[in-house]
Amino acid sequence: MHVVLPVTNLIRQARQGVLRRRVDEVARLVGLTDKEMAHILNMSVRGLHGKAATDFLSLAASERLLLLERLVQHGLAVFDNRADLLGRWLRTPLAELAYREGLDESTDTPAPLSIREMGSFAEPAARYMVAGEQVNSPSKLVPQSPLAVLDTVSGFSLADDVLGRIEWGIVG
Repeated sequence: MHVVLPVTNLIRQARQGVLRRRVDEVARLVGLTDKEMAHILNMSVRGLHGKAATDFLSLAASERLLLLERLVQHGLAVFDNRADLLGRWLRTPLAELAYREGLDESTDTPAPLSIREMGSFAEPAARYMVAGEQVNSPSKLVPQSPLAVLDTVSGFSLADDVLGRIEWGIVG
């Protein structure tokens, strides 16, 4: 098991660049496809394939790969080194990562509550009343898989939070 290094090391490594071959190494650990890795790294599959194993990734792609490595390390620790379970978890839609279908940014919705204020990941339906009409009710929540949210840096944090909840036995 690898030791999780401080974030400052991650920043330093990302700035130096990560070799393309590391993408394949991480993908093999949990059985991710080239298409999934390209999605995570915010690259096209063609762009990913066009890089030689000894080429360096861009700063952004390096950072995402390093974040993925940290997430995989945490996930393997949570799932007792069962890469097959971690791979399945990464592809399973979770209510904790749900988004509201058809959310209209122009509506006057109240500021979101923090998870601590809510006590869970699901927001109370009463918070989204506009002109006496319920907007984006909980029935319109669309669960997302952890893999689906890894296209953003914030998504890595959310997925890691869910792993932490699993690790500590906190039901979502």
